[in-house]
Amino acid sequence: MRIPLSSPDITESEIEAVTSVLRTPRLSLGPKLEEFENSVASYTGAAHAIAVNSGTSGLHLCIRALGIAEGDEVIVPSFAFIAVANAVRYERAVPVFVDVDAKTLNLDPEKIETAVTPRTRAILVVHTFGCPADLSPIFSIARRRRLLVIEDACEAIGAEYEGRKVGPLGDAGVFGFYPNKQISLRQDERYGEGTWKRRTRPPAH
Repeated sequence: MRIPLSSPDITESEIEAVTSVLRTPRLSLGPKLEEFENSVASYTGAAHAIAVNSGTSGLHLCIRALGIAEGDEVIVPSFAFIAVANAVRYERAVPVFVDVDAKTLNLDPEKIETAVTPRTRAILVVHTFGCPADLSPIFSIARRRRLLVIEDACEAIGAEYEGRKVGPLGDAGVFGFYPNKQISLRQDERYGEGTWKRRTRPPAH
């Protein structure tokens, strides 16, 4: 038996939704974009949602918006898409790889503490394959060590941790809408492949 990583599920209603936009003079930054952003924020419980061109760009914006800069360290899982480490490097910060749990493939909270140094600014958590990371001990470490928490929920829209949807639980979070994700958006639209959202509370430090 072959189980595909992803398979398109596009019906006539989705095709009609796209063509209806193509019949308007607004092909980007239009009302459908705002509707999408508001829907994502409402569904996930985030204060705001901003659509960008990719999940990678969303992660990069999180890093920059939270003031992570050259020389800072960000803890990342050893098992993740390369964009996780790249987003950190774009701001000349240093990704510090921490091992994952063998069953969940998510960051192992028990291994985070020993990786924290005076230069550590954040923990970048990935909810791998839609399985939420064990956030409670991660948040506990972050509070104790005054670290930011960024959620890569690109594969996890709709996933819940302790009754709350992942993504807006940390200081910033990202969902992805590439064709291999749960929801796919048109790749050729200027702002159509990923969203970035940030909570309104100030950083922990």
